[in-house]
Amino acid sequence: MVNKKKSFSEKLNNFIWGEPIPVLSAHDLDTVQQLDGKLNELLALLKTPPSAAGPVNFQPGLVSSPPALSPDQNGDGDLAEQVRKLAKTQFKANTLQEKQLAQQEETIASLQKALERQEKQAAELAQQRQQAVDAAQEELIKSLLPVLDGLDAAFESGRGQVLKQPMPADTRRAIIAWLDGVRLARMRLLDVLKTYNVTPIPTIGQAFDPHRHVAVAADTSGRAPEGVILSEDRRGYATPDKVLRFAEVVVARSK
Repeated sequence: MVNKKKSFSEKLNNFIWGEPIPVLSAHDLDTVQQLDGKLNELLALLKTPPSAAGPVNFQPGLVSSPPALSPDQNGDGDLAEQVRKLAKTQFKANTLQEKQLAQQEETIASLQKALERQEKQAAELAQQRQQAVDAAQEELIKSLLPVLDGLDAAFESGRGQVLKQPMPADTRRAIIAWLDGVRLARMRLLDVLKTYNVTPIPTIGQAFDPHRHVAVAADTSGRAPEGVILSEDRRGYATPDKVLRFAEVVVARSK
């Protein structure tokens, strides 16, 4: 059985539509358009009908027969090869572009991870620095507490002498003036501590709180309900978040 030879346009359609061709660049499209123009000329030549006057009789020696066109001359093989090359070129360009895009995405992801690590390290350093500052402030405040204790003791002692001990008027006035100086120094020191949110822990008349108070003695005289603080042996200090020193107190207790 003799296979029917396909026309040039059928071969071209089979080639073009047989498999998808990637999107071509502007230069490649211009080349394809030029090839398409040549193809149209060839198709027009092949489709020209014979003369209506009947068959042409060629006489030997006068007019020679038209030479047969080879596949290379009719443009079939050249067009197919050029289109195939264009498709391969576009495929390689797309593949290269995809690889470059993947590399860029990988680079961006690496940079983002590095930035996250740097931000985490910066946050950790800031936290460590703040902890160091807080620890230094706490040590400074704790070193000031014995000074406050000394001022409190001096004030209470001087006040007791003024109230209980007989003395000349001049001496009494001198002691009172000295007590005013102690009181002012104590108030200024308390103001400094207040700037760091450090305040004395309330004691007398308050309910005993084991998280803020330490019971150094118990009073069973019944002067106050059980668990109420009657007196303070040493003042305690605290911030809103932490107790710097527990208050030492005497607590009422039933017999």
